[in-house]
Amino acid sequence: MNPLLQIRDLQTWFPIHRGVISRTVGNVRAVDGVSLDIYPNETLGLVGESGCGKSTLARTVALLEKPRAGTMHFSGQVLSQAQPGIRRKIQMIFQDPYSSLNPRMTVLEILTEGLVQHRRIKSSGRVTAAREILADVGMDPDVLYRYPHEFSGGQRQRISIGRALSLKPELLICDEAVSALDVSVQAQVINLLLSIRRKHGLSYLFISHDLGVVRHMADRVAVMYLGQIVEEGPADKIMDAPAHPYTQALISAIPRIGAEKGKRIVLQGDVPSPAAPPPGCRFHPRCPYAQDICRREQPELKGYEGGDSDRKAACFFAGRVG
Repeated sequence: MNPLLQIRDLQTWFPIHRGVISRTVGNVRAVDGVSLDIYPNETLGLVGESGCGKSTLARTVALLEKPRAGTMHFSGQVLSQAQPGIRRKIQMIFQDPYSSLNPRMTVLEILTEGLVQHRRIKSSGRVTAAREILADVGMDPDVLYRYPHEFSGGQRQRISIGRALSLKPELLICDEAVSALDVSVQAQVINLLLSIRRKHGLSYLFISHDLGVVRHMADRVAVMYLGQIVEEGPADKIMDAPAHPYTQALISAIPRIGAEKGKRIVLQGDVPSPAAPPPGCRFHPRCPYAQDICRREQPELKGYEGGDSDRKAACFFAGRVG
């Protein structure tokens, strides 16, 4: 099966300016050599610490940030040069439903603005289209003329999901789409996303710091650290037997009832600056298993000895530590 989205060696850097003439003195390497595939009707979970580049990668795929290097192909076409008809097929749900909706617009205007702008419907058809979208996200059609401040956080996020669905995308990017919600509301929105995926045959790029949610949502998982992917594979295999020391530390932090005390792996030191990443393996300053080769050479993201064919890790000792 051909991938729906194919990313190769993607870089998104942000210049650092200093001085009166705003001289460029360096770059923040937010995304630095990422390669990923997302297949039709698949959910890829993207996890990692805050600041590792997850949201920048999502915004680059959505063409909200301009990549410095690398390629992105969507349905076989170069994404950065694609026509608007292709770009419409990638939509994004943002983290904060309180700031992602225009407070001056009614639900009717929010849900149908894209349809009108892209000439998918005429103005006279806005109400009918909006009612269909509301039914898709489980909301009453009587809310059409209400404003965002009149809704709860969960309801606002349903409206955000409806807005993203309005143009009938093929790929939906969920950037921490449930992290700002209460736990009970999170479950409702997660079930809604699963239902929408089955109904419309969508693919998801699901970004979250909550590995429990990712395990429930994702078919495959990619683990990101300091702008690079360090491990990738089926969600259940990675969650049950992580191969990379960083993934092992992340998964050890998931709360478990009855878990043995002392099993959590606490990483030492701080995350290095993305403006000056360390040489060799970027994780070596915090890795309890680092050797001399880790400080000299950067490991490739590839299959490893003893691992399944559908798993990759960027570690010289993948699967042999922990």
